[in-house]
Formats: sequence, structure tokens, C-alpha cells
Amino acid sequence: MLLVDDDDSLRCALARTIRLAGFEVEAFESVEELLAHGVPERDACLVLDVDLPGIGGIAFKRTLVAAGRDLPTIFITALEPGEVDAPLAAFAPVAVLYKPFNKEDLLAAIGRVT
Repeated sequence: MLLVDDDDSLRCALARTIRLAGFEVEAFESVEELLAHGVPERDACLVLDVDLPGIGGIAFKRTLVAAGRDLPTIFITALEPGEVDAPLAAFAPVAVLYKPFNKEDLLAAIGRVT
């Protein structure tokens, strides 16, 4: 599982929630940090913030799809639903979770992938 969110406290809380549910997770502050680490070749689930500084979540997902690495993705966002519904729908995400969301919704979405 890969997690990308620029909010330190949320990223740590989400990573802990995912680990406590029994999943391995690698958490990153930015897409750039993930890219520097390397996107794993193995199948992975991606929990991806939409609105990130630098390379945003939508641009990164577009790049992954173009490269043939269309990882199952759970988008998380603080943006309003009307602002991102159309662009995100094009990726057929596992889920789109609007902040604040509860951990049960995140774990249910992860459960649909694993």
C-alpha cells in the first residue's frame, strides 16, 4: 500500500490505521518523494491526496496510467465534490473519500482492493 498526503498529522494517522488493520504501508509527503523512492513494480494500492503541492494527485495518476501502471487508487481530498468528481471519475477509482472521512470508509475501500 502506498499513501501520499502532504498533511503530516493526517498521513501519520492514516498510515497507523492501515497498519493496525494488518496492511503494509509506505507513506510519503509528496509525489516527488514517492518517485524518488521508486514506485514498486509489484501491484500496490495507492491512497492518494488529490490536492498536493508540486505534482498533484490527478497529474500523477494520469502519468501512471500513461505508463501502463494503473494502480488501484483511493483518492482522498478536502476539495468539494463538484470540484473533482468529473476528473476523478475518468480514472474509475476504488473510492473517493472527502475529508474528514472516517477510518471505516478507508478500510472498506482498501478491502475492495485486497
